[in-house]
Amino acid sequence: MNSLFRKIKDYVIFSPTAQENDFKLKNKSNDIEYDVRDEKTETTANDTVSKSYEENISYVRNRFNVPINNDIVIRELVLKEGRKAFIVFIDGMVSTDMVDLAIIKTLLEIPYFSDDKIYSYETEIIDRFIAHSQAITTNSMDTIFEEVNFGGCAVFVDGFSKGFSLDVREWGTRSIGKPENEQSIYGPQEAFAEMLRNNTALVRKIIKSEKLIAEGIKIGSVSKTRGVMLYISDIANNDMVDEVRRRLNSINIQYVIAIEEIAMMLEDKTFSLTSHIFATERPDRAARALTEGRVVLILNGSPRALIMPTNAFELTHAVSDDYLRVPYANMSRIIRMLAMFLSILLPGLYLAITLFHQEIIPTYLLYSISAARENVPFPSIVEFLLMDISFEMIREAGIRMPNPIGSTLGIVGGLILGQAAVSAKIVSPIMIIIIAITGIGSFATSDYSLSWGYRILRLAFIALAAVMGFYGIAIGIFIYSLYVAKQTSFGVPYLSPIPKVNNRSMTNSIFENPIWKKEHRPDFLKTKKNTEEPKISRNWKIKKNTR
Repeated sequence: MNSLFRKIKDYVIFSPTAQENDFKLKNKSNDIEYDVRDEKTETTANDTVSKSYEENISYVRNRFNVPINNDIVIRELVLKEGRKAFIVFIDGMVSTDMVDLAIIKTLLEIPYFSDDKIYSYETEIIDRFIAHSQAITTNSMDTIFEEVNFGGCAVFVDGFSKGFSLDVREWGTRSIGKPENEQSIYGPQEAFAEMLRNNTALVRKIIKSEKLIAEGIKIGSVSKTRGVMLYISDIANNDMVDEVRRRLNSINIQYVIAIEEIAMMLEDKTFSLTSHIFATERPDRAARALTEGRVVLILNGSPRALIMPTNAFELTHAVSDDYLRVPYANMSRIIRMLAMFLSILLPGLYLAITLFHQEIIPTYLLYSISAARENVPFPSIVEFLLMDISFEMIREAGIRMPNPIGSTLGIVGGLILGQAAVSAKIVSPIMIIIIAITGIGSFATSDYSLSWGYRILRLAFIALAAVMGFYGIAIGIFIYSLYVAKQTSFGVPYLSPIPKVNNRSMTNSIFENPIWKKEHRPDFLKTKKNTEEPKISRNWKIKKNTR
């Protein structure tokens, strides 16, 4: 019987015979079989540069997978008296003019030295290279390949036990433009781009001091993404700088694409609703943070910089506050704080009042609300969730659509959806007003990442208000305050300066002071120099001694 079923199975189910070059992928990584060319064995011991020309070029071709990689350029040269050399670079990452003039022409013009004067020959090559561009001399193949992957050009000469790497990079980059997410009418109109050295130059253009340290870092065991850790040596706290350096050096990851990935690796609380690291695209904001004693991280390929540490109050500050007159800046901060509280608590307050505390509503307003909801078939919480989800869908769709279409979608979609929902008696008009005020409040925040946390908090307060009214909201505020008060950012309490309140620090955190009153740096940073400005910076205010 079993044999009969086996014959039927073989007849019905087609099973082709295995071919010689079939692809097979086994469970263990060391047992992978694939149909590509056989890998060549590495002929250079311990990944060091050999004196043999053939060994070096064979190693380079094998490691770069030439000719499979068609953007890897290997140019072989014959120098004077027949000495061989070759150069290696990645097409599109170097300046071809510099390769021709500073490298190839230099090699061809060097005179020949006999073998007993090989050191003099090497010395002359180094001297000529350095005269044209930044050169690195090393016997490590790993170092040379790292430089080539970063846009350098490697040079190997027959008979030399060392290789050369020259900085001739020329990447296609975006020019320095205006900030897109942190716009301000006043102040500088420059933003970070993707080039590392351009970004550091923008900061140094503002802080012209030799005390500004740009400490180089590499993150990613494979990508080896380069970056710099910026701080002012005579201001920043050494313990804080060491902590940032320790966390950066402790990151064990293969590839790094954007600086936001590093922020998630560095932050104290992964599941916190608010960020513990501030990201900015403005060089002036990064420079101001450095003068306060903070640490700034810039990564190659990312148009934003990370500011560490930060606190809850600074996330609500806008860059325009530093350039506006004091009354205007403080008025703007009050409006933003009001918008923040409305975006979080307004829907919950509305539900708590209409469901549990109708007695605090004026009589005529209560009649209006009841009349507006007379023909609505859903409870208030269902009504709100329908409109909130619709609003979030419009927001997400507007972000991912092209700019001309996205703005139109946000405006027209919101108007049509709201009007249609009211006409169909699905929601009440007052709910549309509540949703609109909540959405505007979330857009009024200075930091975009805060709006994400506000959305989650808003839903939590809605659930608490629908169950317990004002008591639920009070309990939610109490629990969240305890949760936030327990958090730190690189050793600094997240609610600083609240744990150690004094008039100076508290005033600077909530309200904007005149620039001539910003005499002290934040106390919670514990900087080496607490005084930022002289006590009397407006010397013209000093009365002249009239005798």
